[in-house]
Amino acid sequence: MSTLVASVAAYTVLLTLLVAVGEHLSRPAALATALAAHRVVPAPAAVAAVVIAAEGLLGAAGVLALLRDDGGRLLGVVLAGAAALLATYAGYGLHVRSTGRAVPCGCSRVEVPMSGWVVARAATLAGTALIGSLLSGAVLPVWRADAELTVVLLAAATFTALLAQLPVAMHQPTPQHPPTRVGRGGVPG
Repeated sequence: MSTLVASVAAYTVLLTLLVAVGEHLSRPAALATALAAHRVVPAPAAVAAVVIAAEGLLGAAGVLALLRDDGGRLLGVVLAGAAALLATYAGYGLHVRSTGRAVPCGCSRVEVPMSGWVVARAATLAGTALIGSLLSGAVLPVWRADAELTVVLLAAATFTALLAQLPVAMHQPTPQHPPTRVGRGGVPG
């Protein structure tokens, strides 16, 4: 059972990091614009670049770790770093929410307001990364292509998609935060 839990946790976090990098790179100014609106960090563009680079480096290092046969040591370090980054996101989100400003979260191409759901998603992912880190020796490597890995990959993709859409799905429109526009195929845009 620990193999399934550890593997789904690790793959969910790594896939989420890689999707986040893709989202940020598809609309590079969104994160910097959101950080500027938060009025918390001194150099929003520089912080946005560091955040995107950190996500990308952790995601890439995680993929490399899944390809290695080192008993999960590198993967454990990568997931511990991801847990720290995601916990920082949760704490930052709580701080921004405490200011009472109606601002976007900057976490994707879609303008989603900073809400408790954004914070909950970051905290959930931080906990998931911590579980993956602690159980990293039990994570199935990528090169072990079998039915068990297929189940893990399907579960991780499902959890990643659900967590990505959580803040949008739970958004309650107000005059400050109108409904999120939905484009073709039901994709927010």
